[in-house]
Amino acid sequence: MKTDKKGFLLAEETLKIILAVIAIGFLAFLLFSLYNANKTAKDLELAKESLDFLIQEINAQRAEVEIYNPKGWEIYSWPNTYTKGILFWKTTEEGMPMSCFNLGWESCICICKKTTPDKCDSKGVCLNNPLVFSVEDSIKIKDPPITLSIENKIISKK
Repeated sequence: MKTDKKGFLLAEETLKIILAVIAIGFLAFLLFSLYNANKTAKDLELAKESLDFLIQEINAQRAEVEIYNPKGWEIYSWPNTYTKGILFWKTTEEGMPMSCFNLGWESCICICKKTTPDKCDSKGVCLNNPLVFSVEDSIKIKDPPITLSIENKIISKK
């Protein structure tokens, strides 16, 4: 009986190629995960610096502030109360982020990647807002720098 050596070699080479593709895919996933972890940490640091700068400018009673980072994130305040035109508009969110609530803050300003308070804890930075400035709706940092107008305790995009 004659054995087919060509079929055996083909199966062996196919197995090597499949294992190589799996290994390359795993390495690509690992590199992507490391990049995302580093980018998220950098964005959180940029958000913290931007929020510190915003609070400093509010305390200095500036009428305008430019915010540069992080791109694609949004600025929120809790509780969100502001006046628009002749109408008095009051909105209350489902609850402020736990990072604000646990510290006993009655009001806080946050720069977050997501809109819900629970996402703002893990993917955002919050600071105490003792002067109770409100952010009109939410302000997206779309094309930095963005200029914010500060008047009558309301922060809005200019």
